[in-house]
Amino acid sequence: MTDLELVRLPNGVRVALDPMPGLDTAAIGVWQRVGARWETAEQNGVAHLFEHMAFKGAGARDARQFAEAIENVGGVMNAATGYERTAYYARVVAEQAPFALNLIADILFEPHWAPEDLEKEKGVVAQERGEAFDVPDDRIFELHQGALYAGQPLGRPILGDEATLQRVTVSTLESFRDTHLSPERVVIALAGAFDRSAVLEAIEQRFVSLKTKPTPQRETARAQTGRASETRKLEQAHLVFSWPAPNSSSDAIYAARLLAEIFGGGMSSRLFQEVRETRGLVYAIDSFLDVFEDDGRLLVYAGCSAGNAKAVAEIVREQLAVLAAHGPTPGELTRAKTISGAQMLMGSEAPSARAEARASQIFLRDRLVPFDEMRARIERVTPEEVQAIAAAALRGPVCAATIGPKVGHAALDAFHTAS
Repeated sequence: MTDLELVRLPNGVRVALDPMPGLDTAAIGVWQRVGARWETAEQNGVAHLFEHMAFKGAGARDARQFAEAIENVGGVMNAATGYERTAYYARVVAEQAPFALNLIADILFEPHWAPEDLEKEKGVVAQERGEAFDVPDDRIFELHQGALYAGQPLGRPILGDEATLQRVTVSTLESFRDTHLSPERVVIALAGAFDRSAVLEAIEQRFVSLKTKPTPQRETARAQTGRASETRKLEQAHLVFSWPAPNSSSDAIYAARLLAEIFGGGMSSRLFQEVRETRGLVYAIDSFLDVFEDDGRLLVYAGCSAGNAKAVAEIVREQLAVLAAHGPTPGELTRAKTISGAQMLMGSEAPSARAEARASQIFLRDRLVPFDEMRARIERVTPEEVQAIAAAALRGPVCAATIGPKVGHAALDAFHTAS
């Protein structure tokens, strides 16, 4: 089998099969369209805690037996929770792909949720929250997210907080699963080497009985102008600035990604050259997209001495304004397209990244998009399209956050005044 294929089970579960000739291993994942966006304020952190409990035992195996089962076949397994999706994934040799699928199915359909294990895992998550808080270049993004989407599910931390998690019981987990586990919200993706008949048989046996149920509505994203700061005794100020960008399913996403690359994506980008190389104001600066189903942001992260923070904020805003007024140069656009195409090809050579990309395509477009089609779409982006994304960004709500010495907070006023 060498052809990319989308299989639809009768109940609505969708399966991406992406064979990669020359490999002897497979990347396997089961993605659910559920995450922190579907939590109420009282449930904040439940989706992530649910994922943590996945490895406390499932099916006929306790936690130790479950860990040994995947490692006995030389495989690795993990899980991740985001705002919009939760993933359970494994990497195994080709002949063990059906076995890994069955292990993931056990997690979803036959988990072991002992109250004592739940309490232990709450403690583990508390340590994870503490670690995230202690790392300023992680914490700054949570701070920014909370200001940008204040009072909304997207503005609450994925890890939850102490108060909400203390109220979580096994019944809470059961209710969350029963509400959100439905076939139309499940995508299974395999990339690499596998036996098509064997994996489809395993999938059909475990997933075809999943029953359709009403899909709970998530709250619409409402980005707002905001700012946030934390004063800490640090050597550097950590800064995040953001503007509106296309959402994840928009065709304009291709132009937006090129804009991010030209603006601050690499060493030849405008921000790196102007802020670091020419003026020496930062050690690190980068721009990228953060996108959701119904919203998107163009973000810039910078780490600098607190005394430079105000100047950095001013230059970042000025550089985006120049792109909005004049667009990219032909050389910049060509280079950004080359970089984007190369990065896509590099990702396509990694089975895990490839499986995740296929799952994302199904969720967003309900079809599998050949990489050649994506490269062609990138190549068709015009300078005017990139310029239009930059101009639109300047017209929308902006948000900024900083962590570090108090003098660095001057960056917030400089950014918002210029905007």
